[in-house]
Amino acid sequence: MPTSNPQANNTPAAQKWYTIRASARAGAINAAAAEILIYGDIGESWYGDTIAAKDFVREIAALDVDVLTIRINSYGGSVTDGIAIHNAIKRHKAKVTIVVDAIAASIASLIAMAGDTVQMAENAQLMIHAPWGYQVGNSAAMREYADMLDSWADAMSTTYAGKTGKDKADVLAMLTDGKDHWYTAEQALAEKFIDETVAAVPVAASASLTAAAKARHQAAFRPPVSPAASAATTTKPSTKESNPMPPENTDGPVNAAQLQQERDAAARAALQADQTRRISISELFASFAERAGVTALMATCQNDINCSADDAGKKLLAHLGKDATPTAGGNIITLEDERDKMRAGMQASLMARSKIAKDDAANNYRGFTLMDIARECLARAGVKAGGMDKMRLVAAAFTHTGSDFPQLLSNIAEKAMLKGYEEADETFQLWTAEGTLSDFKPGMRLDLNTFPALDRVRDGGEYRYASVGERGEQVQLATYGKLFSITRQTIINDDLDAFAKLPRIMGRAAIRTIGDLVYAILTSNPAMADGNPLFHATHNNLLAGGPISTGGVDAARVLMGKQSDGNATLNIRLANLIVPLALEGLANVVRDSEYEVGAAAKNNTVPNSVRNTFKVIADARLDANSAAKWYGTADHAKYDTVEVSYLDGQTAPTLEQQEGWNVDGTEFKVRMDAGVKALDFRTLVHNPGQ
Repeated sequence: MPTSNPQANNTPAAQKWYTIRASARAGAINAAAAEILIYGDIGESWYGDTIAAKDFVREIAALDVDVLTIRINSYGGSVTDGIAIHNAIKRHKAKVTIVVDAIAASIASLIAMAGDTVQMAENAQLMIHAPWGYQVGNSAAMREYADMLDSWADAMSTTYAGKTGKDKADVLAMLTDGKDHWYTAEQALAEKFIDETVAAVPVAASASLTAAAKARHQAAFRPPVSPAASAATTTKPSTKESNPMPPENTDGPVNAAQLQQERDAAARAALQADQTRRISISELFASFAERAGVTALMATCQNDINCSADDAGKKLLAHLGKDATPTAGGNIITLEDERDKMRAGMQASLMARSKIAKDDAANNYRGFTLMDIARECLARAGVKAGGMDKMRLVAAAFTHTGSDFPQLLSNIAEKAMLKGYEEADETFQLWTAEGTLSDFKPGMRLDLNTFPALDRVRDGGEYRYASVGERGEQVQLATYGKLFSITRQTIINDDLDAFAKLPRIMGRAAIRTIGDLVYAILTSNPAMADGNPLFHATHNNLLAGGPISTGGVDAARVLMGKQSDGNATLNIRLANLIVPLALEGLANVVRDSEYEVGAAAKNNTVPNSVRNTFKVIADARLDANSAAKWYGTADHAKYDTVEVSYLDGQTAPTLEQQEGWNVDGTEFKVRMDAGVKALDFRTLVHNPGQ
């Protein structure tokens, strides 16, 4: 069940996927009973919010009836629309009977669960699976979309569990296994998804003859009937008649005129049943009329009096899938419609002009200006821009609810921002770890670098609990952000520098902000949980001073390796030398030199004991503080050093958009939620330099 409805946008407005009709007084919306046909896809459009659910909810709420029958023949559609429809049915005061006439698949199966009584034709099918859809974006966006799908599955499992009495966890497992679960009527009844099975009989035809009339026909003669009438009268009668007719006395002479009337009534009922069958098949095939061979198949099914709507649906499904090949997981891939292609082409054109992506010579929108795209978006939304000046045209493109223009601008701005974020020359990721926080409350990080030595456990002795985390550090997120705007003048002037470069710069600024916070840990020497500064004599991580040399690096290595926790020696290894740019060259020499660096004798032949034992990481932020100070860290993949925490693991900045109030255009907000904290002093050393 897609999270948006796959029905094509060019479906005529008059065509609904549901029909409401009165059962007691024809045409009266407040009849004692009413019938609703949900035949077709649920919802209207892949793109944006659909209003179909609103229409349905409004119309069903207006039904002042005590008995409501809802017939379903649908392959599914929009999840949100389907849930809204389900809830609207559950709220109605009437006693609701839902009948699955042919198929209730995907979200249509959830709608079926809303009935007080759920029936299913004995040759119908029910299908249940997890919500699905497609998403474009980076890995974080994909994970967020996957989480959203899982949340819908969790919400839907409550409905299925409530109907069947199954455990919610079992239903949720079924909704997240990636499979389509098909049920015949018999199987659905056994699994308690439905309450009853009913025979596949046209109601108009089966109700046309009373039991007494049938008896008279059998006693007197077998009248000649048309093929259509024969098909109708020989259909197996329903096994769930709510008001069976009482038997009549069949003794006595047969009235020829009465028999003729009954034959005529049967013929009319059969013709009506055949017309209903043809209309049902037509509605079933309507959404696929553009597919090759569908129209011819529909005519064949309609002309075959023995082909029910259910049989036609199965033939249609087989026809649509005859050239399909299985994909991984059995997922259904929905192709782009014309509007999707238009948006993709416009987006690709703007990205190419902004130097974010490669140019495509085959793109129909190649070379379009921002004004051209604004005008095209209005035209696609049905707005005539003739007579508008440029300011009014751009304003309409921004504000019209059917225009894709604001979303296009937002997509390009976001991609430009992320490109700037990814291409920034930052170094903090080389020696810090990533963490995740779920909110902005202060949180604790346990001291995982230490663990007491294991105790000897004698035969039959008890194991004792270890005590860890006594030096746990507190971490907390903060929000960092900026606003920028794209004005109408920017669009009119086709100023792509302002349009693409500004969010790109903002992306660089976002990651640079994190880098500033990280290196401020080294230069500001903040207090740790024990009340002492990060680099302090009591922490045994502060060197006496001196330039970078073989001896200086070796002293840092020994100091870090001898760190202890009580009686336990931790043996932590030096992995990185973090230096200002002014010392990067010297640090590389110390790392790569064959002989000792810093010895008094120029003709030194003593081997370099620290050769290739560490990595050099240089950052200009350290130069701004001191060109002489340098630092050492342990491997952040093995030990707690400095952690950069992000809200829910969102490592990239987010971009939010709203219609401009202070400016004539669109305002954007770049936001970054992050926190930086040194988790352990034993994995860091500092040399104050000369």
